[in-house]
Parts: sequence; structure tokens; C-alpha cells
Amino acid sequence: MKKTLFSGLKIGIGLLAMILVAFSPATLSGIAFAQQLSGQDSKTNYTKIGYALMKENMGFLSIGIPDSVVVKNLGEPEKKSTARIWGADGMEHQSWHYQRQGIELDMILKGSTQIVDRISIKSPCDYKTQRGIQIGSNELEVQTAYKAEINPHDSKPDSTLVAGTIYGGIIFGLREGIVTSIFIGAAAE
Repeated sequence: MKKTLFSGLKIGIGLLAMILVAFSPATLSGIAFAQQLSGQDSKTNYTKIGYALMKENMGFLSIGIPDSVVVKNLGEPEKKSTARIWGADGMEHQSWHYQRQGIELDMILKGSTQIVDRISIKSPCDYKTQRGIQIGSNELEVQTAYKAEINPHDSKPDSTLVAGTIYGGIIFGLREGIVTSIFIGAAAE
């Protein structure tokens, strides 16, 4: 009798463990994400959407602003990388790091002026996208704010939500359902 009861208890605990894994918050979030995106047209032009989203600003930051505006608002960067010509676009790129503010900018040389080409923020930066998403927002808020723009092919629920494409748009980095980073620009060439 004890052996049968013990065997039944082990089976019950095993089933309970499988149920808990199957219905964990991460799994449910992924299911909700898939359901949300299932209604989107497979012919959605995420490239076009991404280029439009790259016009969004966060705080005063936006792609295309000159170095003088950046320095006026943030001061000189704490660190600058060596300027290098990228084979992908033939432009001279330099990273500007504002570590204490949680901001990293990719600057490109246009004529004699450097302009912002990519924007990355993380904590403690409190800038928001034009739709109100910031570091600390939750995944559902991002999915709601960018519902029509989230690319299910480039996104990974609970890790990365891509509005547009990795070739242009906004990328929200997530950890445990919370936004930990926001990137505007082209993450791949």
C-alpha cells in the first residue's frame, strides 16, 4: 500500500511540475505574443515600417542630429571609440559612450560634421520613445504600443521585440518581461 501511494505521489508531483512549466509566465507570454501577432498580415512591409520608426526620438535624441546638439545636451562623451570606415556602408563610424547616463551613440561623418546614426539606451536613462516606452516598461506595454509594427520573424518573446526589422527600426531588449534596453537604427547591414 505504501509503495503504491508513494508511486502515485511521485507521478502526481511529476505531472504538477510539467503543468507548471507548460504554464509558466514565460510560456504564457510567448503564447500571448504569438496570438497577438497571428492576426498580422504576412505581407506587412516591416522594412518600410522600420525606416519610419527610425524617425522617432527619445528625449532630444534622434537619428540625424549633429554632434553639436549632442554635446550641448549631454556634454563631451566619457569615451569615444576609434573612428573607422565600415565596409557595409563606406561611412566613418565612431561610438560615443555616456556610461553614467546609460547612452551610447553611433556617430557617422557627413562632410565635416558627425551626426547620430544609431541610438542605444539602458538604465539609468529615462528617455521615452514617442509612444511612451522606456527602460522599465513591461513587455505587454511594448506589444500594445507597437502592435502593428512588431516583426514576429525578428522578435523573440521574453528576449527581444523588434519593431520594423533588424535592418532598421526599434529593438527592445527584455529581461524577465521588462525593457532593459532600447535601440533605434540598423542593427545589421
